[in-house]
Amino acid sequence: MTRPCVTLAAASRRRHERPVRRLVLWAARSFGAVLLVGAMVACAADPDDSGRGRSPVATVASIPSADGPVWLGAPPAAVTVDDGVLVSVVSVHAFGCGPVSHGSGFAVASGLLVGSAHVVAGASSVEIAWNAGGDELVTASADIVGFDPERDLVLLRSDAAVPPLRIERVRYGSTAAVIGYLQGERLEVTPARIEHLVRASGLWGDGIGRNVYFLAADVQKGQSGGPLVDRGGVVGVAFATATGPDDIGYALSRGELLGFLTSSGVDVGIDYRGDAVIHAQPASLGVTSSGDCRLR
Repeated sequence: MTRPCVTLAAASRRRHERPVRRLVLWAARSFGAVLLVGAMVACAADPDDSGRGRSPVATVASIPSADGPVWLGAPPAAVTVDDGVLVSVVSVHAFGCGPVSHGSGFAVASGLLVGSAHVVAGASSVEIAWNAGGDELVTASADIVGFDPERDLVLLRSDAAVPPLRIERVRYGSTAAVIGYLQGERLEVTPARIEHLVRASGLWGDGIGRNVYFLAADVQKGQSGGPLVDRGGVVGVAFATATGPDDIGYALSRGELLGFLTSSGVDVGIDYRGDAVIHAQPASLGVTSSGDCRLR
């Protein structure tokens, strides 16, 4: 009489276990489907992408001293940048060494701006101009407080009330923008795609190695020192364009920018999102030399 009870009890347990087992299997399959969809979404190519999500579309073999082959697609057709970003970009004018040298820059903290070293090399004085919301550019003087010819970056201090841009993490393959003033007068927003981070040397025949983003972009004269912007934040600094192939630009990486700020005496930290935070600007910032005119 015991065996039937045991059998019935086991059968009863099995009947109760089957729905549980089916529930577990259903949950596992659902979870697997979610993971699969998530992976598909994470790996999906940018709709405006020209090849990063699939096989490369073209090889640029004439770039000197890059780490391996460089794959580039066509630049984005357009990009939208908020007006709040544009007011943080300045035109940089360096006087001395003959004709006035023009470039671009941007604010990283109150009274502190970044630009290209080759624009201000050997300058006797520097002036910045920016659009504060009116019809005409506002001008102000600036002092060189950090200068690195190897990174090709300069740090300027000014009393100008230029709102700072945040420094964000880069997203490879994203549609971004190079922003700068052409000939020091007209603000230009150039669509760009951040294709690669490479260690490149000899871009100007100087043999200096730099961590550089290769951009699918038509970077123009005067945009040197301007910010490479993605999602409203700076991810790099434009500094050159290719002399051979069309629609190829170079931007110094975020790491080069942060390394320059730190070496110049600026206290830089990283927040929980991976974005850079400037904590302090020591009053002792300053340099004794801005190079010479031959660096231009």
